[in-house]
Amino acid sequence: MRLNHIDLQVSNVTAAREFFEAHFGFRCTFQRREQLAMLEDDGGLAFGVSNLFGSPPPAYPPDFHIGFIVESEAEVRATHERLKKAGVTIKSDVTRGGPNVYFMCVGPDGLMIEVRAPADG
Repeated sequence: MRLNHIDLQVSNVTAAREFFEAHFGFRCTFQRREQLAMLEDDGGLAFGVSNLFGSPPPAYPPDFHIGFIVESEAEVRATHERLKKAGVTIKSDVTRGGPNVYFMCVGPDGLMIEVRAPADG
């Protein structure tokens, strides 16, 4: 069994959808007003962003994050630069941690996002 669906609570469904489309390559497959957008990626993840009942912005716990695992350190560095140039808030520079290199950035409603790959060498 594989986890292949997640739904995140957001304050602005359209803004969150546009963020993940523009910066992480998701495609929107369905949107119902400002209540729900369903996105997908090339790996089969069904990723929802929703605010079904007009809730206030979520308060994600400090250590909560989502992550994108990419194939190479070069891809981590290129993504870091691309997001930085696009004006995405970067919380950490590319850092080596254990067997990986990673950085953290901030998405909709303060959601922490990690991009990582196995470190070279």
